[in-house]
Amino acid sequence: MSDQLSNTETAVHNEKVQHIAYEPEYVVYPPRTGLLRASYYKKSSQWRPYPTSCAGGLAMVAITLFSLGLILCQAHSVTNPAILSGAFFFASGLVQIITGIWAIVDNNLFGSVLLLCYGAFFASFGAIITDVLGVQDYYSNTDDYNNALGIYLSAWTVFDFILFTSTFKSTIPLVALTFCKWFFMLLYTIATFGEHEGCKVASGVFSFLASVCAFYGVYDGLASAANSYAPIPETKWLRMPGSWNEPEAAQVPLV
Repeated sequence: MSDQLSNTETAVHNEKVQHIAYEPEYVVYPPRTGLLRASYYKKSSQWRPYPTSCAGGLAMVAITLFSLGLILCQAHSVTNPAILSGAFFFASGLVQIITGIWAIVDNNLFGSVLLLCYGAFFASFGAIITDVLGVQDYYSNTDDYNNALGIYLSAWTVFDFILFTSTFKSTIPLVALTFCKWFFMLLYTIATFGEHEGCKVASGVFSFLASVCAFYGVYDGLASAANSYAPIPETKWLRMPGSWNEPEAAQVPLV
């Protein structure tokens, strides 16, 4: 009996070997703040080696919310946020939209939604408060303008709450970021409707706290053992309780 394979059998054998050799090996990783990953996700070293864009997008979120929070808190008696028009349009507008699109390439649903929508909000919000489009001229008095602006901000308050609820099983800093952003938007909406200065100052506090959480995410995304002496440790205390029980797929690599 000949041990030699026929041409058909050889072709089938080679196809199986090639399939096994090039089959990507996936490993499941836990949620990560700096990567804007709100759940366990699969990653393979054989994917295209694109870096994550989320750290850059989070940096723009942090810088804008940091400055806006201080202005709303009337730091150094500054109350007009017009100085942030460039940040609204270019930093938080343009850059966040670009990084949000890149998050889609990275197959990051939560990161792309957060960055794209926050970029759209800051760009539209900057166009309104700096009156680039002449929006205020369409309203007869300040009360009508504030009520219209409050209605617009109410929709973003609902969106921020939905974004907050989608992080319940992610990491503590990510939950804190989305909570502070939602509460900032809620208080700012109330202050816009009623012209409550105290409520506006309180919204500035939560805007500042949200920026602190975003700055943490930037550091978490950039710092690693290869380039930092103080990387963020992979410890379970940084995760929400719902993510402590790792799925079975996370225990072993997936083929």
